[in-house]
Amino acid sequence: MANEILNKVGTQIRFFVTGSFSPVDAATNWTIGTPTDVVLTLASLADTAGRQSTKADLGATRASSFEVLGCVGFGSAPNAGDAVDYYWAPSTSGTQANGNVAGNSGADGAAPDGALGSITLAEFLLQCIYIGSLIIHDGAVVQNGFVGTFSPPGRYGQLIVVNNSGVAFEADDVEMHQVMNPIVQEIQ
Repeated sequence: MANEILNKVGTQIRFFVTGSFSPVDAATNWTIGTPTDVVLTLASLADTAGRQSTKADLGATRASSFEVLGCVGFGSAPNAGDAVDYYWAPSTSGTQANGNVAGNSGADGAAPDGALGSITLAEFLLQCIYIGSLIIHDGAVVQNGFVGTFSPPGRYGQLIVVNNSGVAFEADDVEMHQVMNPIVQEIQ
């Protein structure tokens, strides 16, 4: 019998605010199993602004690729066809303030929080890995969908979310969460 390669989902990494997260609709909740949680505050994120998560640890042994799914909320109608863009800021260190893109803080904050010099968000994003975009419709509601897949080059990094929807996100983090699902290949 020939070997088969099966794709399985490993332990999910969920980016959100623990104390605020309380989704009321199972239809938009991406959570599976018992995820590894990482802080990412998105409440009231303005149009054209970005946020960075605290540094995530993907593990010493990790999947070579990840599926990224987004879930954001709007208090007013965004522009149909606009997007929320996602990036990965790789790091070489597990210590929060060390080895980060543009010397940023490694903490949850406005991107690029704590970066060295006067780097702009646009300049910072050029140093990050583009993952994909959540294309949105014009509903003033919680919206979720597929963002993309990517292969992180190392063990550590930060998720960067940039709001390009035309309006600010809603003023709380009750439903907003982003997830990375490791795609694990297993030979049987």
